[in-house]
Amino acid sequence: MGFIFKAKRRLAWLVMSLFPKQQDKVVLQSYYRRGYSDSPRAIADELLRRGGYRLYWTVAGDAEAASLPEGVTPLKENSLRSIYHQCTAGFWIDNCRKWAFVRKGPKQYYIQTWHGFPLKRIEKDAGNALPPEYIEGAIHDSQICDLFLSDSTFLTNVYHNGFWYDGPVAEYGLPRNDILVFPPEGMYEKVAGYFSLPAGKRIALYAPTFRKDKGLDVYDVDYRRCVAALNRRFGGDWVILARLHPNVASRASELDLDGVNVINASDYPDINELYVAADAMITDYSSTMFDYLITGKPAFLYVNDFADYKNDRNFYFDIEKLPFARAEDNDSLEAAILGFDESVQEEKRLGFIKEFGINETGHSAERCADVIEQIRRQRS
Repeated sequence: MGFIFKAKRRLAWLVMSLFPKQQDKVVLQSYYRRGYSDSPRAIADELLRRGGYRLYWTVAGDAEAASLPEGVTPLKENSLRSIYHQCTAGFWIDNCRKWAFVRKGPKQYYIQTWHGFPLKRIEKDAGNALPPEYIEGAIHDSQICDLFLSDSTFLTNVYHNGFWYDGPVAEYGLPRNDILVFPPEGMYEKVAGYFSLPAGKRIALYAPTFRKDKGLDVYDVDYRRCVAALNRRFGGDWVILARLHPNVASRASELDLDGVNVINASDYPDINELYVAADAMITDYSSTMFDYLITGKPAFLYVNDFADYKNDRNFYFDIEKLPFARAEDNDSLEAAILGFDESVQEEKRLGFIKEFGINETGHSAERCADVIEQIRRQRS
């Protein structure tokens, strides 16, 4: 982006932030302009169910706009139209930071849902690993935010100690995880139909995070061996759905995803639906493990670069506390699957939930909508 564009954008924000606010208007965003997903989606669904709101969603382009349901209007990123609606909305909902040029006017309420329980250090706790422009935006975002959502006492403490934030935190759980507490019927059929899976096929989700260099060498899981081990240990006929992190998802075709033992699921819009449909998960250091933990289903950690990853940002706590079996190569991953003990994982899972104060209520989206309605009534 050139200097002239940035100057025009900043001026538009400064001027339009003075416009009157419309308390029935809500502007939402997920992962910097991605499609209809994550906790903002869950809150939007609840507001659509209740009615009486005009919902707008910031998108990168037509592909993301196509994911929006009826009743949610797309806003192209950085367009004057997008800036206008953000400046005149009574409510903002986001799961990532807003940038330093964003101006919040009076009678606007900003809910920051964030995007997960962290293992690696983040925000101020990883300040040396973050670019200055991100830190500037993060500090600004915390200053304008009215409410952070949390799923645990641990995450609440991270907000207050590492997010340059001293405002209110609501431990409602993460709205995106409501469907993990109360799984809707028909989700397996929806996912299986999307991937044209044969009837009765069992699903293991492979959902690793990305590495700083965005390399692919770490994704060397032997999918055929995993499928064979899953078949043997749990019965049935298994397939792996591989959903790479968005930072590397465009390179999925470079991996050996054969379409038989493993299918590329990186473009599937809502990973929480995959959690519900899956019978097991394989991940690494990704915060997906803390969402999947809610389900109580088998999970395995494949961490073949532990020392390098730990040295990058370090962890908030000893990885030994994690309740899932850990493997550092394909031999030990196969052994972990074959030797899975449900009672051992469940004992560790419940202990982890207690120690970190995890509290997923299953009603987070409803409670966020209640907050919005209460603020709207106060302003009317």
